Amino acid sequence: MRGALLGSGLVHVAIVAALFVVRASAPVIVPGPDVVQVSLTDLASLQAPARPAPEPARPSLKAAELKPTDEEGVKLAPPKQPPAKPEKPREQEPAPEPAPQLPYAQIGNSGLAGQVAVDARDFEFTYYLMLVRNKVAQAWAAPAGLPGGRRVRAAVYFRIGRDGGLSSIRLEEASGIEFFDRSALRAVTLSDPLPPLPLGYPGGALGVHFGFQYAQP
Repeated sequence: MRGALLGSGLVHVAIVAALFVVRASAPVIVPGPDVVQVSLTDLASLQAPARPAPEPARPSLKAAELKPTDEEGVKLAPPKQPPAKPEKPREQEPAPEPAPQLPYAQIGNSGLAGQVAVDARDFEFTYYLMLVRNKVAQAWAAPAGLPGGRRVRAAVYFRIGRDGGLSSIRLEEASGIEFFDRSALRAVTLSDPLPPLPLGYPGGALGVHFGFQYAQP
């Protein structure tokens, strides 16, 4: 019995000794710091991305290569345009003539005649124009020295106010004989004032064209 226990104890001692020897011979590894793996990169590749390579140019189709099956094609006739109408020449509107008017009629001495026209086309008071012609005729006398066998004419323009006063007296048409023109202007000036304008005339003044004519009888 003792022998068996002794043998078992020696076996256990031998096993423990063997384990101690095996453990003592194994290398001891000391843990160290973590290792970081670093790779170097080209800085030029980080600054600008690489541009893709340009695509090769596609061959363009020349106009000569595009040919229709029918060389002549379909010809379209140009649209018919209506013939241009000739422009009618613009007719110049004649300047309105002074109206109404009293035609030349004998006034005063033999050979003298007077004509009266006004600017207002709606002036319908003919009797007033006759008063004006008679009043001017009383102040006009043919000057001496007029050529015989020749008709001499002049025209004087003036304005008659509501009260009959005259203004804007001027020679409108010269006769070519200075003293005849002066006699016409003098006759109008001496006729101031004329009779007041008719009450039925709405205007504030009346423009008058008075014609003077002399023809030797």
